[in-house]
Amino acid sequence: MNLVDLPDELLAQIASFLSPGALVHLQQVSTRFHDIVQSNVALQYALELHVAGMVDNPASRLVPAERLRILRQKEESWRTIDLSDRRLLSLQHNPSGIYDLTGGVLLLGERRNTGSHTGTDSVHTVHLHSAFSNAGGDSRRLSLWRTIDLGQQVIDVGLAIQEHDLIAIVTYSYINSVQLQASINIHLIKHSTGQPHPAAAKPVIHFDNIHYLPGHCSIMLEVAGDTLCFLLNNYFPFVNGHPVTLAIYNWKTGHLVVGQKRLYPDPTMFNSFILLSPDAVALPIIPTNSLEICHFATELAAPPPPPHVGEGPPPPLDIPLLKTTCILELPSVEPDALLLRMTCRCEPNPRGPLASATYADPQVPFTSDPLKALMILHMHFRLPQNTSRLYTLIINRISLLAFLNGTLKFYRRERESRVTDGHPIAQGVLESTTSSGEAGPSPTQSAQDEEVEPLIALPWKDWGPSTSRLFQDELPGTRWITTTCGQRLVRVRSHNGRMRLHVFDFNKLAIKRMLHARALLGEPFGTRPGESILQKGFTRAHRRGGRHADGDDVADVDMDAVDDGGGMGDDPIAVGWLPDLEGDPQDPDDDTGEVGLNDEDDEDEHGDDDEAAVQQSSKSSGTTDAALALGGLAPVDPKRKVRVMLGKTVIPKGAVWSESLESTLPYMETSVRITEDYESVLLDEDVIIGLKMDPAGRHITEVGLHRIGGPVS
Repeated sequence: MNLVDLPDELLAQIASFLSPGALVHLQQVSTRFHDIVQSNVALQYALELHVAGMVDNPASRLVPAERLRILRQKEESWRTIDLSDRRLLSLQHNPSGIYDLTGGVLLLGERRNTGSHTGTDSVHTVHLHSAFSNAGGDSRRLSLWRTIDLGQQVIDVGLAIQEHDLIAIVTYSYINSVQLQASINIHLIKHSTGQPHPAAAKPVIHFDNIHYLPGHCSIMLEVAGDTLCFLLNNYFPFVNGHPVTLAIYNWKTGHLVVGQKRLYPDPTMFNSFILLSPDAVALPIIPTNSLEICHFATELAAPPPPPHVGEGPPPPLDIPLLKTTCILELPSVEPDALLLRMTCRCEPNPRGPLASATYADPQVPFTSDPLKALMILHMHFRLPQNTSRLYTLIINRISLLAFLNGTLKFYRRERESRVTDGHPIAQGVLESTTSSGEAGPSPTQSAQDEEVEPLIALPWKDWGPSTSRLFQDELPGTRWITTTCGQRLVRVRSHNGRMRLHVFDFNKLAIKRMLHARALLGEPFGTRPGESILQKGFTRAHRRGGRHADGDDVADVDMDAVDDGGGMGDDPIAVGWLPDLEGDPQDPDDDTGEVGLNDEDDEDEHGDDDEAAVQQSSKSSGTTDAALALGGLAPVDPKRKVRVMLGKTVIPKGAVWSESLESTLPYMETSVRITEDYESVLLDEDVIIGLKMDPAGRHITEVGLHRIGGPVS
């Protein structure tokens, strides 16, 4: 029997195992296969998930047709930034400085002593979508907050709601108050019940006894799969042998997998990290101005230590140290520019194998793909004359994983060949990264990968410009780190006394599809009021007049209109977070124009399959209605402005950077006027959270929720 002799239903079932790119090529085989793919809701849903950068939730109770409808509705609402679905949350407690946001849950700490600026007594959580169940539109009188009080002082928290219904709470209690010696413990709580998590063999993991002074210690922890990564920065002013400790646990067994990376002499050496996968972590290292990527699959797969038998305390365990696998160098800085701190986040966290998950929310049809999620890295510099400068780097997690995977492949290839073939190590890694179709290493990577002491460092010019986008930023925008989810980032700014909400979308496929749909409609993007585009092959740079170093004309920028957070002088700036979006893109004198260099069209990493998926999904049935439904025309809104950045942006050398910096990660920036006076905005999946603060700017007084695209069920 030939394949074509099978019934359409069985062919559709077989096609469901294909990748989105293969589905597109299948449609081109024959009219019959085209009709099968186009008429099958499950296959269309798979294509839409791919373009939207989402992953399906197998536990959802919704049928594929309903999931597809919700997905398309939400993508359309994101395109227009529909903020009409709004609720308010007031607080019945005094918030502390602790907060977290992930998996549809917002967490705020509580400080009962209103006269103090330190200390957290308990934590309060709320399911964001529960606030929208009140049809009256005002959730301030509803008791939506859940309280978790362990009877100990809280230092920090970590959430893994979607994968495990887990909240990890770090507490301290003094065992010698005179010497300020405290016991640091990690409590593993099932969020929905407030009780110890049943999957944890040790509901309380004892980290260590340390000298601890409130307000002089910072902790960060993240959970992915069975991995719990814990970072302690202790700024204790007296005696402390280990100011920086990084520990990685298997939270289900409670045993320590990897010990501290090394004895860091400076507690400010690094104070944040992101998990690239359950067996890989990226560390922004301040003294070396670099990202260190560490892979610990072998240690994670090792069996837990045997239980202690006999009397007396158990003997100390031989815990392996975390090894650096590769180093990504950040741009070099001027001698007078001091890098004070780097903070990063990448939401949502990666997940382990499906079998390791202990929870699945049946109400959620799909979530952002962790592999494609954005890492946001804030870099804070101190300059002479007590001025400062902030920059933000954006890069996808999958790009960082590709460099790690390329390094591991390079090491394996070198061991197999036992020759170095004469070319630079960094070039070999880049070739391995480019030739690899995998996003990252398997959690069960061979132990042989760990036998080689990794020494590879990739210069910024070899990895940064092609995979990232670098912005000059502002201090208010970096106060809250939870401003990204998936491939979107949100900001709020005041311009000429008017508040505007800005949404940055770094989804290359969604941008391509929108542009292609507009072309099909005969109205290319950039031809309507409020739209502007910087095409590939063009470069955008800002200086205060004059010409760029390479001789090309550049646009002027009004420096007085930029809030630099600490004195800009005459140093050139990059395309900012929107001061120029208020301009008229149709005005030839406006600084949103293009500076043409060449028309070279660089191919994207995934190339043909993604391009075919975009064009095929845009054409769909070949009608105008299809183009409208897939990112075409929306009603003209004079309050909405959209800019698409496909070309390069350049930050010229100056007070901070020792060389001009290019970056090319495409993005679409949409801005709408809002009436709310938010101090900041946060983002979690399909909900934008606006924060109102007290006059001193210390405490949250009200939380505004804007759900994009309606309910998920």
